[in-house]
Amino acid sequence: MANQESPETRRKSSIAVRDSGVGKRPAVSPLLVFAGAALVALLVYLPTVKYDFVWDDAVLIQKNSFLDRTNPVELFTKGFWYNPQLGSDQGDMAYYRPLTNLSFFLERKEWGIRPAGYHLTNVVINAVVVFLLGLLLFELFGSVGLAALGGLLVGVHPAMNCVVTFISNRTYLLAMVFLLLSFYALLRGEARSHKAQATSRKPQEGTWRLLFAGSFLLSLLALEASLVFVIVALGWLFIRRASFRNLRVWVVLTVLPVVIYFVLRLGIAHVAFASSVVRWAIADPLKVINTFGQQMQLMLFPFNHKVIYAVGDAFTGFSIYTLLGFAFLGLPLYAVIRLRSRKLQAANDKQSWLAALGYAWMVLFLLPFAHLVFLGPAGRILYLTAPGVLILVWALFRRARLAANVRRVAWVAAGIYSAAFAVQTLRRNPIWQNEFSLSQAMVREAPESAGGHLNFGTALSEAGRKAEAIDQFRAAVDLNPDYIGPHEQLAFALLDQDDMPGAVLEMREVVRLQPGSADAHNNLALALKRSGQLDSAIAEYQAALRLDPNSELALNNLGSAFLARGDLQKAVAAFRAALRIRPDFDAARKNLVRAYQEAGMPDSAAAVPK
Repeated sequence: MANQESPETRRKSSIAVRDSGVGKRPAVSPLLVFAGAALVALLVYLPTVKYDFVWDDAVLIQKNSFLDRTNPVELFTKGFWYNPQLGSDQGDMAYYRPLTNLSFFLERKEWGIRPAGYHLTNVVINAVVVFLLGLLLFELFGSVGLAALGGLLVGVHPAMNCVVTFISNRTYLLAMVFLLLSFYALLRGEARSHKAQATSRKPQEGTWRLLFAGSFLLSLLALEASLVFVIVALGWLFIRRASFRNLRVWVVLTVLPVVIYFVLRLGIAHVAFASSVVRWAIADPLKVINTFGQQMQLMLFPFNHKVIYAVGDAFTGFSIYTLLGFAFLGLPLYAVIRLRSRKLQAANDKQSWLAALGYAWMVLFLLPFAHLVFLGPAGRILYLTAPGVLILVWALFRRARLAANVRRVAWVAAGIYSAAFAVQTLRRNPIWQNEFSLSQAMVREAPESAGGHLNFGTALSEAGRKAEAIDQFRAAVDLNPDYIGPHEQLAFALLDQDDMPGAVLEMREVVRLQPGSADAHNNLALALKRSGQLDSAIAEYQAALRLDPNSELALNNLGSAFLARGDLQKAVAAFRAALRIRPDFDAARKNLVRAYQEAGMPDSAAAVPK
């Protein structure tokens, strides 16, 4: 009797044989199956290693020499967008993601500003996500087929391709890896604890506890949205509390990473949180519902995916997205409640609480991103949501106990679905090949987006196609007259074309929209000076200096305007003030020498430090 299989062992064995598709022969190792799925995802994205830097990659990597002179410790004291090379830190945009910055720092040491290495890292991490997601789903459902299919669907999902092809979206990849590791460690720790209870032995779960807490902390340091995982983890601990022998320890290990994260973020890096999500949810809940509907439609049917979406009536008013939002939020919740309300196996019905887990994961991870769908590539916000959707769908599928022929049809359909995903992803990946192809796709797919026209105009301008760039900037201005970027870029493009009246007009619009910006007044003064309006230019330079008295650039430009007007004494004073602020300012030094020479003071000119 000692060697006889228990009914539970025979059940698991039968599942493994059936899912392997090899009859009664030994099942293929689940790890090999998951590795195969990961390999497929890797091959789908491997061509992207030839792609260029695009979009935010310039600010975060390509034009960020700070990565060359910093160190790993200092990175944890800075916000995500910190880049002194560009003259500002973008206000940090309330993002604190030092782990992502650390990965860029390490790659910069190895690859410099060659994009191939950065792209390869994204491709590999996505393959790891596919493997880990398969491992997690297998732990939850015991089905190799369901687990591998779930990992593959996420790994080649066409709406999420921006997470892999866009280097700056590394933050989602890293967060996903460590969230999956953390939850898997929680499940394995539960299994060890439950086994110890059954055998009255001391639970051997120390390694899993460490992996759980450590991975959760790393996910927080990759993406702030990982904070919602604390609700998922605590909810699981509460539901499964009978299986944890040392429940208090696990609760502490769930909260501790959050405490450490807040200490690092608020106490050391001083990066505050933005409250825009909360304000939006309260002030305009319909927009949140619409975002849920649009994103979940994109999750299930990604074949009409766009790079970006403009804020329009479909998102701000009652639309098809509203109906989809209520459907995707309400119908699964109704199914979960129905499962939990049945008293058949109220405490032991695994699929019911797995469905609840999936629903909670789906909603909680989508909610923090509800305000980001218009601020960047669409689809990235689905990446962390996907495990919850899969858990929910798989649980409802298993709970339905479909007939064998129906199950076979479902498997065939799922296989076709996966292949269609992979083909669509291969088709859309080249959009991210370079800045030009990306911005061109934005205008083609979302012609109502002012940001798309702005980006395409910038790409055209950099390609030397100034006239076409001006058309794109004008289109952006027409779509959104209060959007500062198009006015500014249009003004610079008109300056290049020697259209001074047009440039001045656009720069005045920038000042109207940003009256407190020293740069806006400085740029307007530049256009006025080039158009011959020296007095007006001087007035704008002085306005810029009232806003920023320590702007060596504005002081140098003011001195140049005085010099052009022949007011040599004031020109000398302005150039000397600029050099006091920045002694190595070569342009101000040369201008000071010239001013002394024109004033007939060669000795003073010779005395200017080299």
